[in-house]
Formats: sequence, structure tokens, C-alpha cells
Amino acid sequence: MCGYETVPSDDEEALLKAVSQQPVSVVIDGSGDAFKYYSGGVFDGECGTEMSHAVTIVGYGTSEEGTKYWLLKNSWGETWGENGYMRIKRDVDAPQGMCGLARLSFYPIA
Repeated sequence: MCGYETVPSDDEEALLKAVSQQPVSVVIDGSGDAFKYYSGGVFDGECGTEMSHAVTIVGYGTSEEGTKYWLLKNSWGETWGENGYMRIKRDVDAPQGMCGLARLSFYPIA
């Protein structure tokens, strides 16, 4: 039987542990213009509270400048962001993460 596992809410450390094992689906606020028109770099722009968009976190890393980030894949195609991906700031000073990405996240289980 297949199902899914939910990552504890508002816990970027738990999300990091889950992403180290497999891609994780998250709900995020993608309603702001800064998000919609993202074209590159580590995103740390304005976010609202409209948790209305789903993306998949596929990895994480650290930029050359030392900024920790999540690597997420969006469904808006390769013309958005960095060929359909976004690097979004990780370890922000908010338990829910940048744009609320640590609020609701889950991954499939067998």
C-alpha cells in the first residue's frame, strides 16, 4: 500500500532531513510579483501569506556568497526562474521558512 508522510510543520531541520532522502512536495506562497517574476539567484524577496502554490524541493546547497538555499522545481516551465528551478533562501529567521515553505510538506512512501 502506498501513501505519504508529512514533515513536521514549521520545522526547517525536519524538512532538511526529509529532502536529504527524497524530493519533498511543499505548499508555498507564490502569489507575489517577486516570486512570479523570479529569474535567478538566491530568492529572498517579499512573500505574502497566500499558501496557494505547490512546488517540489529537490535539493539544497550554499551559494558562492555563503547563503544557504533550497532548490525547488516549479511547474511553470523552463522559461521561469533558472530553467524551471528556484534557489530560495534556507534557514531564515522564521519557523515556517521563506514564503511559508516549511508549513505543509510531504513525500510519498511505499
